Amino acid sequence: MAFCAYCGTQVAAVSYAACATCGNSTNGAPRPQVPAGGSNVATIAIIVIVIGVFFVAIAGILAAIAVPNFLTAMQRAKQKRTMADMRALAIAVEAYATDHNVYPRAEDLTSLQSVLTPTYVKAMPKTDAWDHPLRYQCWPEPQCQTYSVGSAGKDGRWEHESLQDYDARSGGATTKFDCDIVFTNGSFVQYPEGVQVK
Repeated sequence: MAFCAYCGTQVAAVSYAACATCGNSTNGAPRPQVPAGGSNVATIAIIVIVIGVFFVAIAGILAAIAVPNFLTAMQRAKQKRTMADMRALAIAVEAYATDHNVYPRAEDLTSLQSVLTPTYVKAMPKTDAWDHPLRYQCWPEPQCQTYSVGSAGKDGRWEHESLQDYDARSGGATTKFDCDIVFTNGSFVQYPEGVQVK
């Protein structure tokens, strides 16, 4: 007489056949493991895809926030560099005026450079940070008592034909990167301030 090794139920023969009562093999061999559900590869693939989509969404949100701020910061830095170059040029013009009691007469920056370098400035800026030419003008002719240095801003288009047309009442603080920047007789009469927009 044969009995199941797990539950002790009487069986016809001891073998790998399952016991009718407990479901184990009657000879006492361990029960084979049957995977529960789908394969592990499919589960891992689904998890990887979900995590990938999550990280792509996060990267997209961060890019939507960071890229416009980065571009605005770049334009602000160009404005600041242009203003610093204009001040450096104005310092050289003022130093010339201290020695000669008149601001230098020049039709363009090339002729101004020949007057100012190397005595008053070693390397004279000729363009703004957007690679547009700076403009210099003095008036009234022939004795220049007033001078202006200007940049046409990001777009490179001048708002007025002459730098004489800019003053603190018509210019003042601007909020667009395309606005002109003008420095006259030691101070900015049109300059960037506040939140800048395209």
